[in-house]
Amino acid sequence: MFRQFAALVSPDLLFDAHPFELAWLLEEVWRNRINDESTANNRSLGDPERRSNLDATPAYSDEWPPLSAGLLPILFTGAVGDSPLRSFRWDHLIYAYMIENTRVYEVFRRVMHEFVHGEKLGAPTAESQKWLRNTEELFYKDGAPFFISSIPSHIRSDLRANRRNPYHRMFAMELNHGTDDGKPYPYIRAEAANADFVATFEEFLREVWVGMTYVTASASSNPTDPSKIATLASKLKNMLLSRRQNGNLSREEFSAVAAMAWFHLTLEYKNNNDNAPIVRALRAEANGTEQRLFKVAERVGLPAHGLSKHFFDIADAISRILIQIETGDFDFAEAVPALYTPAPGPTSPESAMRKIITHWTAITGRDVKARKVAAS
Repeated sequence: MFRQFAALVSPDLLFDAHPFELAWLLEEVWRNRINDESTANNRSLGDPERRSNLDATPAYSDEWPPLSAGLLPILFTGAVGDSPLRSFRWDHLIYAYMIENTRVYEVFRRVMHEFVHGEKLGAPTAESQKWLRNTEELFYKDGAPFFISSIPSHIRSDLRANRRNPYHRMFAMELNHGTDDGKPYPYIRAEAANADFVATFEEFLREVWVGMTYVTASASSNPTDPSKIATLASKLKNMLLSRRQNGNLSREEFSAVAAMAWFHLTLEYKNNNDNAPIVRALRAEANGTEQRLFKVAERVGLPAHGLSKHFFDIADAISRILIQIETGDFDFAEAVPALYTPAPGPTSPESAMRKIITHWTAITGRDVKARKVAAS
């Protein structure tokens, strides 16, 4: 390729160019490749005259942003270009932790490995090629320099260890799986970690459950303690924000959440009873997010976690509640009843807490609905 460039300009210009310029030239070559899609010639994908259907980076333009028109509504609140840009709040790190516990990252890593190195799973369909390329580029290689989500470096070169470290620092929790051969996954554990997170959070869940149980009881017979719940919420807030001082762990959280949301979306996608292209390519169509994961996992011979449904179902709810806790929404006893008082809508705090309590109990095997019994 570069020899072709050198036939058009002085090689010295190439040697002196900025690497971004060279990378961009390669993108332009890809963008302007011969691509004969005429039905008359019946060129199939892979033909020298039609090598691929994958796109290069967006073409250079004086206009911002470099996105196709169909993606622009993601950024704008109304008419594209004439309305304010949208504001975003990504999910809490706990969301990524819950989704990764399904073993989805390892399962799709095996999918990528098989498609890249052979045809054990068959040839990927034309529709799945873009998914494979995007997934490898975004989540199974070092990111492009200077991008905010590009965490890997010579200092932290292991993609999976890069997520396990903040999980441990924030929650003092390990993922429920190690390496593919069952050994503990090696990663650097920080000295400062929220060792009391699980015990505090479970006490918080127990007290909220008491509120749910007695929400209609008379004042004299109601053991609900809003002040204690507020104290526990404040303790959790201070604990989590201590790890976030000066914006610490924000990039790590953003990167982890983006990765797990990609795989979650892939598995939950359903449009007119049709699944995502990669799921169809793997012949893993099924009803339910976890069932599709189980079938993909079966195809590559790496079992997903048996409680995956609980992890998928808890992820959004626990993310919302921890964000509200960190925001200080439940620091005061007057605000606490929202956690155990039914309210309309599936995203109410009470609905989220009920879901968290149910699935946390199933995941951990510890019944947070049971009251602690004090030793005599």
